[in-house]
Formats: sequence, structure tokens, C-alpha cells
Amino acid sequence: MNLLVIRFSSLGDVVLASSVFDSLSRHFSVDFLTFKPYGEIFYNDPRISKVIEVERKSLRNFKNLMDFSKTLKKYDLIVDLQVNLRSILITKLAKVKTVRYEKNSVRRRLALYFKGLKRKQLFVPKMYCTAVEKILKRAENCFPKIFLDEQEVKRIKNKLNLGKFAVIVPGAKWKEKIYPYFGEVAKLFKNKGLEVVVLGGKEDEEVCKSVESVCGGINLCGKLSLRESASVMKLASVVVSNDSAGVHLARAVSTPVVAIFGPTHPVFGFAPSPEEGVAITLDLDCSPCSLHGKTKCKHRKCLEIPPELVVEKALEVARK
Repeated sequence: MNLLVIRFSSLGDVVLASSVFDSLSRHFSVDFLTFKPYGEIFYNDPRISKVIEVERKSLRNFKNLMDFSKTLKKYDLIVDLQVNLRSILITKLAKVKTVRYEKNSVRRRLALYFKGLKRKQLFVPKMYCTAVEKILKRAENCFPKIFLDEQEVKRIKNKLNLGKFAVIVPGAKWKEKIYPYFGEVAKLFKNKGLEVVVLGGKEDEEVCKSVESVCGGINLCGKLSLRESASVMKLASVVVSNDSAGVHLARAVSTPVVAIFGPTHPVFGFAPSPEEGVAITLDLDCSPCSLHGKTKCKHRKCLEIPPELVVEKALEVARK
């Protein structure tokens, strides 16, 4: 049977969608539909028959959606891990049996106002796998995973020519959730004998340069593809990141990660499991105040996390 998994964006969510591939690929021929350039992270993935990448702007009007949906009629089943208006319309127009994951949108939003709800955390990979369990009796290995070719990792290793090092990913879509002390964290790493590599996209150049200016680390911001960035993380002893895609890329290549939460919170399901790393939050009474990080809060006391604590936790989970 031919099955299609849909997860358009964002990068972190696309990476987490890989949590369902192990289970599904044992029973189906699996294709994966996403936006460019996210599909590249699944090139050469033995669990996926075909990666389908589309431009975001190509699916912005109803006619395009209708035309595109006709190309999906060949599938026997669709697993919708996006569950927004676009994905629902596409699957309805394709008239293919579809299962969707439960987003827990109401519960997440209620946690912004009823702080007691944050005591029971969600876990997005498990939420994705629960959708799979509507098809299969059991979902297995519900953790994100990216397959990297040995040669591409070796090329990055030769390029870096480093001993033990830590990766810092200081950027985020919303500036309000960027941890302000990454430079100090980098200096502490260097004092502990770890080199520092800074990663990010072109949109993160300013914040990455600010870290580089403090510690003199290797700044590769905007210079690597997604797979090359994942290869750097694969070689690292530990990754430190805001609550953003950097966390999930690290998880997907099995590198220990420290995820820093400010206006957002682990309750929403994006924290690493204990096997993958550690989440740090001050868990203030006012937290969380934002689902995605955009907030009008001016004081941002939630991000007054001591750099010493971040490094301490990082060294606890780092590869020895």
C-alpha cells in the first residue's frame, strides 16, 4: 500500500515528523510531502520511497490546491501531521482516507492562562505516533531520526578539524525567545576545554556574530545546508539551543541537547526526552506567556538563566 505523510513546516516540526517513519515503513511504501528546502534532510532516508517538496507560495490559492490534490489520488492512505486549513483541504479534495494527529490546540492555549496545566507535559513525537496507532496496533521508536551518509559527515569533520566541541544555535524565529547569554555560555565552554561552533541560517547572522565576537568561536551561520548543519551537530559533544529547530536537529542525529525555554514552555511538547537531553526553564508563575515565542513582555525575566547553569547541564549530558 502507498502512504503519504504530510508535514509542511516549520523545520523543527518537519524533523519531528520523522518519528513516525520507522513504524510506517514496516507496513507501507512511504512518501513524504513538505515545503522546500526542508525535504533535503530526508534525502537517502531508507524509510522513505520519495520526498515531495513544494514551494510554499505554490499552494496559496484554492485552484492550486485543487490541482495539486489530484496528484495525490494514487495514495491509499494519508497521515496528516500538519492539520491546518491547507492540509485539510488538500486531503479532502484528494478524496483519500486520512488520519490526523491530535494537536491539543485548546489544551496548549489554556496553559497560557491556567498555569496548573503545565504540570503535565505533552511530547510531540508521541502525539505524532498516536496518529499512526489509528492505523497500526502499535507505533515503535517514536523519536526523530535523520540518516546522514558517512562521507558527508567525514567531509565536515575534515573541514572543521576540531577535537571536542560544543555547538551553539542562538537564533530563533521570534527574537523574544532568544537567550541573551550565549556569548557567556561559549566563553565558559572554552574555559572547560571545549571549542565552540555557532550555527544558524542567514536570518540569524546578527545574533551569531554577537556570540562569535565574545568567544571567537567558529561561526558557520548561513554557510551550510541543513544536512551539513546536521552533520556538524552529529560530530559535536553537545548542542545548546533556544526552543527552536536546533533542538530537534540535534535530537535527530542523537547528539545530547540543552533546550532553553523562556516565554514558551516544555508543556507544549517540544522539549527533549531525558534520553535526548535536558530542558531548562525558570518555570516562573507567569510562564508560559506565548505558544511560539512572540510576546509583548518587556522584562523577559524568564530568560535570566545563569550561563553557569546552562554549561553545567550541558556538561552533564555531553558525550564523554
